[in-house]
Amino acid sequence: MGAISVTLIRFAIVIGFFALWEIASGRWIEPFLISSPSRIFTSLFTGFYSGDLLQHTWVTFQEVAIGFPVGAIAGIGLGYAFGRSRVLADIFEPIIIALNGIPRTALAPLFIVWLGIGVWSKVGVVFLLTFFLNFFNTYTGMRQMDQEYVDLASLMGVKGWKLTFKVIFPAISPYVFTGIRTSIPFAVIGAIVGEFVAATEGVGFFFRTADVFVGIIVLMIMVIIMDKIAAIIEKRALRWQTQTEHIQIQA
Repeated sequence: MGAISVTLIRFAIVIGFFALWEIASGRWIEPFLISSPSRIFTSLFTGFYSGDLLQHTWVTFQEVAIGFPVGAIAGIGLGYAFGRSRVLADIFEPIIIALNGIPRTALAPLFIVWLGIGVWSKVGVVFLLTFFLNFFNTYTGMRQMDQEYVDLASLMGVKGWKLTFKVIFPAISPYVFTGIRTSIPFAVIGAIVGEFVAATEGVGFFFRTADVFVGIIVLMIMVIIMDKIAAIIEKRALRWQTQTEHIQIQA
């Protein structure tokens, strides 16, 4: 099936879904329960026109933009450290696993108490949700990595940071990017949960004063954009892998 046919089928499915939703609202199901596409888009336009939705979206974006990269870098860094040091992994791995068993969203009220009702309490929740996913993916990549790469590079005199960025990270990069892309939706969820618990602004706070589907649409767009950016970076970073596979196929 061609790309145009697939696109047309997707378009037809989406249009059919919204048409059925619009017909069902008020006829088969109470509008209070499911709203309707026309009401949602009217509310979306009103929110953007008044500036309220943009303001709340900007606050949520700030929370994710701070907590997500810090959590991802910390998780990747610690996962790398555990993979490089067996002693460190033996000591702290059970502790990390135990901490991972704590429901992070349930800690949101504690972050509110510790960091206040503002942006930083939500940043804390985003950090935790992002950290563990990136840590375990990176640590798994380190454990699955072929040690022969490191040994061969060491014999050739590659050491220190050059060994890390020229040999190890390229080898585990598929695991790293999987962790990054997987944690994007969870980062947004963390910010919203924190705003649900206590907030004076943000998309989660906006849920209480506007049509809830408007907030869902905004969050979906945010996640899609972040995922596309991560996919572009991943494609560029793993270009060497595609080239290597192409050479192997030709050989």
